[in-house]
Amino acid sequence: MVVVGVYGGEENCTKKDDMLRYKMDRIPFLEEKVRKIQEGGKLLTMDIERLLLSEDNRFDFVNEIAAEAKQYVENNRDEYGGNKKAIFHVLSNRVNDAGFYRPDAYVESEPYKPGPGYLKEIET
Repeated sequence: MVVVGVYGGEENCTKKDDMLRYKMDRIPFLEEKVRKIQEGGKLLTMDIERLLLSEDNRFDFVNEIAAEAKQYVENNRDEYGGNKKAIFHVLSNRVNDAGFYRPDAYVESEPYKPGPGYLKEIET
């Protein structure tokens, strides 16, 4: 990025932005868009549409998903019920099998929040 300014009469002064490489580490507006898509359920909606369009009989497909989710709950009741939902687990597995990466049961930790081992450095 080049900052251009006019000083005095007809003189042009150009200066290279020294801080540009530091500014490009994160793109906050893009991170916010990704967060809104994930929190709003748009990603899940798109994945369900993609799976339904790939199936010949949608009703059988939905029944298969429901039966598989019921099996997940029956096999491991303790794991499902909090943040992790069996139906999301089944859908994420199907989408992963289709070749698109999705986290297990669409559960993601917040990547921009510091974890429990984070210690803030205070400048003195």
